[in-house]
Amino acid sequence: MELQERLSEILRLNLDKKFTAVSYAIMVDGKIWASGALGTDGSEEKRPTTTEHTFNICSISKIFCTVAIMKLVEEGRVDLDTPICHYLPRFKMLDERYKDITVRHCLNHSSGLPGTQWKHFSATHVGSLENEEYYQEVYSHMAKSHLKADPGRYSVYCNDGFTLAEMIVSKISGVPFAQFCKEFITEPIGAHSTRTSTTVNPNYPLVHEKEKAAEYFYLQGSGGFTTNMIDLCKFGNLFLTENDIITEESKAEMARCQGVTFIHEDTSSVSFGLGWDNVKLKDPEFDLGDHVLLKGGNSFQFTSALYIIPKYNAVLAISETHDCHIDVGQVILNMFAAAMLEEKGINIYKRDKLIPKKLIEQYQGTYLLPGMILNTHFFGTTLTITNDTVTGEHNALYKDLKFNGTEFEDKNGEKYFFREYENNKYLLYTNRGETIPAAMRCQSYPELNDIWKARIGKRYIPIDYTTQDMVGHEIMNGLTIAHLPNAEGVIVFSFSAMDGTDIYGRFEGCCIPRDDHTASGFLQTPSNGSRDLIDPYFVIKDGIEHCYVASYLFRDLDTIPEYTDQTFESKPYNPNYNSVYKLKKELKSLPDVPENHRLIILDQGLSMIYDSQVKGDYKPVKEGYISFIFPHNIQI
Repeated sequence: MELQERLSEILRLNLDKKFTAVSYAIMVDGKIWASGALGTDGSEEKRPTTTEHTFNICSISKIFCTVAIMKLVEEGRVDLDTPICHYLPRFKMLDERYKDITVRHCLNHSSGLPGTQWKHFSATHVGSLENEEYYQEVYSHMAKSHLKADPGRYSVYCNDGFTLAEMIVSKISGVPFAQFCKEFITEPIGAHSTRTSTTVNPNYPLVHEKEKAAEYFYLQGSGGFTTNMIDLCKFGNLFLTENDIITEESKAEMARCQGVTFIHEDTSSVSFGLGWDNVKLKDPEFDLGDHVLLKGGNSFQFTSALYIIPKYNAVLAISETHDCHIDVGQVILNMFAAAMLEEKGINIYKRDKLIPKKLIEQYQGTYLLPGMILNTHFFGTTLTITNDTVTGEHNALYKDLKFNGTEFEDKNGEKYFFREYENNKYLLYTNRGETIPAAMRCQSYPELNDIWKARIGKRYIPIDYTTQDMVGHEIMNGLTIAHLPNAEGVIVFSFSAMDGTDIYGRFEGCCIPRDDHTASGFLQTPSNGSRDLIDPYFVIKDGIEHCYVASYLFRDLDTIPEYTDQTFESKPYNPNYNSVYKLKKELKSLPDVPENHRLIILDQGLSMIYDSQVKGDYKPVKEGYISFIFPHNIQI
């Protein structure tokens, strides 16, 4: 479990904060070392994903299709170098050269076929198991098409060839392609989640990218398989072990360089095997050994990768929704390298400058800026620095900084390093020739007393906005008090911000108590590093706790009265401050806003969603807060 948490952390650090889902599995010597799933299933209910959830692996399906073909080759029912029109006599094209396309040409991308039949490439639902209606469309499409090149002239990635290969499997075996793969490939190895779109297993729910419909495919042999990552590893392990599914001879044929090109500098096209994208993968960052097999997949919602690494008897599988915005290959190889280092003490990084354990022990931890919480994450030869909020959001501020033996470098050559001054530890970086102190490491302070502990988790709302003050539109919308994780005695004042703000976002200032009612910032960082520290001061007004902080007055949110259709004509409940009310039912329309007045709507999370001072449409909310701001509220 410790390794799994460690690897999931590497993955998590790379994700976009608005991602839907990603899942991975790493198998070594036939056993799952680690697997994980992060995010939700894409539903409105935001159900968490698990390792049971399936993802569309799209073009990785080509390996399943190739295995199906090779099984028929092993039985003597298909020959790789026989023209496909021999097996599919209904297949015709406007170009007479189609008669020369062999099964091998289809599997090594040298068929010369147009590329992709886009109709029904992706669909909200699919037809029958037999897929016959789709096959009729394929025949019709091909009958109106020409070849782009002589068959065997050069290899260029082509989906059409695998659709025809799928049709050959169905025609020659007499069994629907989906059923053939289920009965003779996936079920015998216990990959019960691995199915095509026409045979999905309801026990393994399919993820979809949020706000999009679930994605299914008619073109099954080219891109129609869905699976969880553990089962995909089971399939990948067939290429590392002797088994009853595919012979050693067939695997060797698939893993032989079969791509062709007429450009002698071209090292990519020649790397195609049968089905495989690359059968001699060499990565500049990692020592993976020889005969590494790679197959990727990409659809309108998913990106996936499958690696077979004979040197370490390993299978790596990963799939993400596009909104994760990660390089799946780079990420899964980073995770594998970390696993090899931790589990076997084997360094597969090609760079020999591993980060010393002493440096990690000395500088790993939480570093603070005036409004931001940073955490350092050391992995093998790289450092990632994240911004982590107390509300659970994270953002990889600096990704994969490479250790050069003394410092960490980004892709532009800028350096990041740690130093200790006056008993404090600092993160510094270079920028265009200048060295800048960025953040100070947080220390622990005396334990909070009961009065401060009682404030942890409480929320406050600003009540002294003015009609012209625009700071509150972007940031300082509301306030939550939290305790800084992994640091005793440090309080976080977490200010919500308008969603989508480009510059500031959520502002989280840290401070320590001075007494029961006041606290202050404690950072001692030159340059910009301790620029805007907070100095909160709690007072009781009319029996209600308020907090002066960041030059605004905030009121305990639990004391806000309920909105009952008040307007600007209603008598303010406190003439000195904004009239703020809690919305407990949908506010379908807004009260009229007189000239020189201002109306603000906040959502439940205290983020700005409407401000009458700024152009924009109001979108009705069911719950939140409404603030009436009068001209006489200006207090300077």
